[in-house]
Amino acid sequence: MPDQYLTSTDDFEAVLAEAPSVLTVTDGELIIRFVSPAIERVLGYDMESLVGTNWLDLVHPEDAERVRATLAGEREDDGTEYRFRNADGDWAWLETIVSADTETDRDCRVFTSRDVSDRPRFEARFHQFVTHTSDVLTVFDEQGSVEYISPSVERVLGYQQDEMEDSDLFEYVHPDDLSTALTEFGRMIDDPGYVAVIEHRYRHADGDWIWAESRGQQVASGPLEDHVVVTTRDISERKQREQELKRQNQRLERFSDAISHDLRNPLDVLDGSLELARETDEDAHFERAERSIDRMYTLIDDLLVLAKQGVDPAETEIVDLNTLSQRAWSMVDTQDATLEIHADDSIKADEGAMLELLENLFRNAIEHGGDDVTVTVGTESWGFYVTDDGAGFHDGTADLFKPGYSTADDGTGFGLCIVEQIVDAHNWEVIATDSESGGARFEFICRNS
Repeated sequence: MPDQYLTSTDDFEAVLAEAPSVLTVTDGELIIRFVSPAIERVLGYDMESLVGTNWLDLVHPEDAERVRATLAGEREDDGTEYRFRNADGDWAWLETIVSADTETDRDCRVFTSRDVSDRPRFEARFHQFVTHTSDVLTVFDEQGSVEYISPSVERVLGYQQDEMEDSDLFEYVHPDDLSTALTEFGRMIDDPGYVAVIEHRYRHADGDWIWAESRGQQVASGPLEDHVVVTTRDISERKQREQELKRQNQRLERFSDAISHDLRNPLDVLDGSLELARETDEDAHFERAERSIDRMYTLIDDLLVLAKQGVDPAETEIVDLNTLSQRAWSMVDTQDATLEIHADDSIKADEGAMLELLENLFRNAIEHGGDDVTVTVGTESWGFYVTDDGAGFHDGTADLFKPGYSTADDGTGFGLCIVEQIVDAHNWEVIATDSESGGARFEFICRNS
């Protein structure tokens, strides 16, 4: 007889002892008639000690009825997982498969059992991972319907897990990003090797739009074959940093343009005045040189503000516009001008940046509206406004916020540019228009107040 065949009972028992599963034969009442030697290695019992005992006596009480129904053939499935007491008295998880060849007419039950204790621990760790990870894990079918979404969706996006399953997640994508999202999903379906990475806006449960990054690929084999698995994470903070970096680069560009252009004029005047002063020794040329130096100091102060101005969203707070307006007014040479305040509401802003904004607006109103101009600060449901009864915008408002633009002889042209920069840093909007009295009116739409 060839070597590969078992030649004795000892050989057969050796195979059963090393088998990954325990073979068990019971009668109709689940009294054990035979159990294979693997029971000692898997659960720690001597095989002879279990013969004559009831299998259910070692099953966890909460699982006993389900196990009895499976082993008795009363359930459609032929397998089950349950807790079983091992020789040390601990609960192990078993997976038991009932033999299809069991002959119930002979009052016999045949089944195999293997230790799967690691599986519940793995499932528990996996559940913790998908619940607490910063990513949302989603499984789509080929039509784009959600078959599974991880519990982390509640923490990341604010939605309940059962609310999102079987839903159309594309309905939550921003309309401007929807076309790209659908195109990329189609590519994943058509090309199983394609990995899609897209950034898009997603509607949070609170109604706000957040920036998200989704990365997905079609599964080529296994239980999820032909499905698309996508991980999604909130990248709003990263996008905010990118936008702030973009604004900083724009400020630096403005700063470099101003350095190369606006400082050159007073430098040229200073150079020419000093040359004439040396030649003629006349005081008028020295005085002109001093005025150029003063203008350069003023320009440098404004340019430094322009270069450094920024707002950290974490530093914004609720500020009293009434008190802030009075403080800013006290820092400006107001001459005979008058300040009126109709600010009933507070706003959320960076206090230092707001002081800079108000000071520039007040200074601008006095420079262009005259020594006795009346400036009014007030609040509306959409934000706040600063208006005056001065001369208004004779040349329109198109160039108001451009660096270096000014209609005043001694203006630097950076005051309103700084105002616009502070507005951008707060993610607000500013509108320049005529006031009811014919002067200037600046309206500030505060989206985050």
